[in-house]
Amino acid sequence: MSLRIKLFLSFFVLVSVSFAQSDETVSADSISTIDNSSTSAPQEIKAPTSFVFKPTIGLGTGVFSYFGDIYDKKFQPPMTSRIAYELNVSQYFTNYLQFNFYALFGKLGANERNTANGRNLNFESQIRAGGINVLYNFDNFLPQTRTVSPFVSVGIESFEFLSKTDLYDKQGYRYYYWTDGTIRNIDQNASNAFMAIEIQRDYTYESDIRTLNLDGFGKYAERSWAIPVGAGALIKINDYWTFKIGATMHFTYTDNIDGVSSNSTGNRVGNSKNDNFMMTSFSLHYNLGTKKRTKEQEENGNFDDVDFFALDLEDMDKDGVPDSKDSCQGTPPGTPVDAKGCPIDDDDDGVPNYKDDELDTPKGLFVDEKGVQLTDSIIAYQYRMYVDSTGEFATVEYSSHNGAAYKNANQKEYFVSLGIFEKGIAPELMTKFLSISDIASTNLNDSTTIYTVGKYNNLLDAELRKKQLIAEGNPNAKVVYKKDGKFYDAPAYTGNSSTNNGNNNANNNGNSNNLVNNNNNSNNNNGNTSNNNSGNNNSNNSNNSTNAASNNSNNTGQNTANSNNSGIVLRVQLGAYSRKLSKSVFKDVPNLIEVKTEDGLYKYMTGSFKTVDEAAKHKVEMLLKGYQGAFITAYKDGKRVTLKEAGATPLDKKEIEDNSDSQLLNAVNKKLVVFKVQVGVFKNDPPEEKQILYNKIKNLSKEPTATGLNRYVVGAYNDYNEAQKVKNDIIKNQGLEDAFIVAFFNGEYISIQEALELLK
Repeated sequence: MSLRIKLFLSFFVLVSVSFAQSDETVSADSISTIDNSSTSAPQEIKAPTSFVFKPTIGLGTGVFSYFGDIYDKKFQPPMTSRIAYELNVSQYFTNYLQFNFYALFGKLGANERNTANGRNLNFESQIRAGGINVLYNFDNFLPQTRTVSPFVSVGIESFEFLSKTDLYDKQGYRYYYWTDGTIRNIDQNASNAFMAIEIQRDYTYESDIRTLNLDGFGKYAERSWAIPVGAGALIKINDYWTFKIGATMHFTYTDNIDGVSSNSTGNRVGNSKNDNFMMTSFSLHYNLGTKKRTKEQEENGNFDDVDFFALDLEDMDKDGVPDSKDSCQGTPPGTPVDAKGCPIDDDDDGVPNYKDDELDTPKGLFVDEKGVQLTDSIIAYQYRMYVDSTGEFATVEYSSHNGAAYKNANQKEYFVSLGIFEKGIAPELMTKFLSISDIASTNLNDSTTIYTVGKYNNLLDAELRKKQLIAEGNPNAKVVYKKDGKFYDAPAYTGNSSTNNGNNNANNNGNSNNLVNNNNNSNNNNGNTSNNNSGNNNSNNSNNSTNAASNNSNNTGQNTANSNNSGIVLRVQLGAYSRKLSKSVFKDVPNLIEVKTEDGLYKYMTGSFKTVDEAAKHKVEMLLKGYQGAFITAYKDGKRVTLKEAGATPLDKKEIEDNSDSQLLNAVNKKLVVFKVQVGVFKNDPPEEKQILYNKIKNLSKEPTATGLNRYVVGAYNDYNEAQKVKNDIIKNQGLEDAFIVAFFNGEYISIQEALELLK
């Protein structure tokens, strides 16, 4: 407290001294003529006391950083600070002293997690402040022509804080922080802790700290005073605009901003110091009192000190060619140059001699940045590195925007496997699988599909889910993990988190069984040994089948309560086809599941919903995307049921009852299937002889391909026979023997076989 009193007194002393200096300053131009004939004592000469009001207004933004009772070190890392705003009106009383009236508003907050005492406190305050300070810019010590002026400031302000804390998530569950680092909806020590589900902070601060009265403080005042002390720099842009950057520490007279003090109870006890906050900001200021210079003043004064003759002869790179004639600025000292100041390049490969490692490259060949000839293999390698569509050269990194701990690329993700199948699954098993809300299918190769449930970051949650699935009639459920696109058996859970959190070297080195090569037990579940081509090769869709509407799609580990297999599960089916369709047909479909039935049909479904309203909304979205025959299917306790049994009455009675699991169904809009006749693909313009032929073809158009080439096609037909006729005419009349038909669905390239399948 003594420091604040000293600062407060220093503020007023500085103000008083500045006014005294202003009054005693005498301008030479303002001294009036003195009567020398008088023989009396010298008369006191005073400067004029007139004051000119020339205000400057400023607007800025920055962040509020917290210093109080939360966190082990009692301060907040800058990267988690919250945004704040500043409005400023100022007036210079001398060249070095400025008065500022300002208003601040923004948010101040902190989130304590996993501290030694395990209290995990958090808060967020709405800060509104207004005050006055005096700024000193060292003008009487620094050159007058400077651009940057350092400054210090001190003042006094009144502020208001409205503090709240985040105790519940958006579903109304209270946060309980477990010792394993998770947040759950039941206390770890409660008798029913085994029923706890994992939840996430929503960072919505809904509970008023003062109203909670956790420490018996009552409804204390949420207003106080503060002494702001700051430092920074003023950067002059021109006579009108100034850029200001700095930091101000606000020493407050309250310890209630964060709701914790030395008088708090239990593990909430804080230190005896008041809560403070710092604003780090930048702002832009406009001087309303500056007069615009006349055109004559600008013409007469702008170039007074310019030596134009010296500018004409200036040679910055010292290569003997003046800058005004130098076409290659910045040549290294001592490098031979030509008349234009450019380095010599004897082999004319675009790389100057001083950088060229191969000085006699034959003309016309491609070279690298060192002038070395590029071979075909090197060009192909560099092209693969540039395209990198397979991840051959990529490194994947994971980060978190809120400062929380994040997993790296080597961290395992655990799943519960229900089986691996090389043949379509039986109807009763298919409906049983589809009754599980978060089931997903993944292609292991062209003939093998694995069905998995959930997605977990730790072995414990996956093990709990496995036990639940076994209890519900899935005896072959087992925990697996995924690495480099392959699934492996997970180690047995021992209760030792350091052993089971994804760092088992034996598993990583291949000692664990790769499920792709260990299919015997899983295949016996169904008794099927034939090939299964299910899967649309879209790993993003097949590994994330949990619907966002059921709040199970986060990657931090799903809980067993939210993943209960019992009850209604509704899905939107996009058809059943006799051929396997590629990912191009369903590229805009989220959470896609592909199932091959025992009859050889490929069924495609999307989403997982608990209510008919949610499923109906998703169905409308699919209709708008071109799947006009999409319909809702319902499953309950491992069996398929009607919508009426699911709790709703469908407007179209055929929507469920007439669609059996063995029936071919085409749900796409056939008008989105388009055939075109392709006559050529070129990187640049086609050769002249081709261009002459192309000019004679009606309805010819140029379209870019996914690889950056130009595809030349004719027409756009919904009928394959019509496209075939146009192709034959082009071959016959134009002699373009290599013309052929290409197919598209919703603008995406698909095979002819897929297109014909979608037209059935």
